[in-house]
Amino acid sequence: MTEYLNQTAKWYKKIGTDAYGKPIYAAPVEVPCRFEGGMKLIKDKNGKDAVSQGKFYVTFKPGIEDKLEYEGREYTILNYEDTVDLDGVFVYRKVWV
Repeated sequence: MTEYLNQTAKWYKKIGTDAYGKPIYAAPVEVPCRFEGGMKLIKDKNGKDAVSQGKFYVTFKPGIEDKLEYEGREYTILNYEDTVDLDGVFVYRKVWV
């Protein structure tokens, strides 16, 4: 899978919320990825319909509400799906933003 991750993004991990309920993020980390743009109707973390602006493929496990910055644009993670091999070992995560 790593041979297809020929792009890079900055990952902002959500580490909490402030007193007003706004997310607090860790310092960004540059990560390899594959980005594919395109609108798609998906379900968000609450099971409600949401419009995704694209998806990232990554070999780490970002969480919902983390952010990925790609080509100067920030995307908030709406949902994800993990792929595992036949032994049940994590291979990659598809992340909808």
